[in-house]
Amino acid sequence: MKKLLMTLVLIFAVTVVFAQNEKYSQAMTSGIGALKGLDKEKPDVKVLQDIANRFERIAAAEPKEWLPKYYAAYSYVLLGYYGANLTEKDQYLDKAGALIKDAEALLGKPNDELLVMQAYQSQIHLAADAMNRWQSDGPKFTEYLEVAKSANPENPRIYYLEGSNLFFTPEEYGGGKKVAQPLLEKAKQKFSTFKPESTIHPDWGQMETEWMLSQSN
Repeated sequence: MKKLLMTLVLIFAVTVVFAQNEKYSQAMTSGIGALKGLDKEKPDVKVLQDIANRFERIAAAEPKEWLPKYYAAYSYVLLGYYGANLTEKDQYLDKAGALIKDAEALLGKPNDELLVMQAYQSQIHLAADAMNRWQSDGPKFTEYLEVAKSANPENPRIYYLEGSNLFFTPEEYGGGKKVAQPLLEKAKQKFSTFKPESTIHPDWGQMETEWMLSQSN
């Protein structure tokens, strides 16, 4: 009887954990789907804020998981780009930075995806006030991506961000479409072989890479 009771308890515990994991996976998949469904040219800021809030709620419900914080940070980086003014953009980007640090703390160290997100946050922070921030954010952007390359040189988002940075930099400052093209081609090649760790791990940037390449030809 005692063994039977222990077996039933174990089965119940496994069932509860499975149900929790399934609920988490479904919530994440829904949130990621909402991100992918945004208008890429001019997303609705209110909808994007709702998505960020959704990932923060998942993070609160699953305090040991780093991916909800990662996607919340990603949402806030996008909001930092589309914000109405510099003050609003900086508020979003500060929020993204705090979430990235929280995710790092959960992992114990930064991984390549978090380093890429830090680079992305620096890139958008620079773009918000380029004249006053290029000397500080420019080196940060480069450093984060170099460390990410050391961690995982196969991550296509590294080369996507490098390419996009040059793509939107004026030719007189060393950028332009032609200069960006080799990096974007490398990103495209990496995307063709990249396999995310799971269906809810980062897998963004390919569409943007292909769009910039279409503009470079």
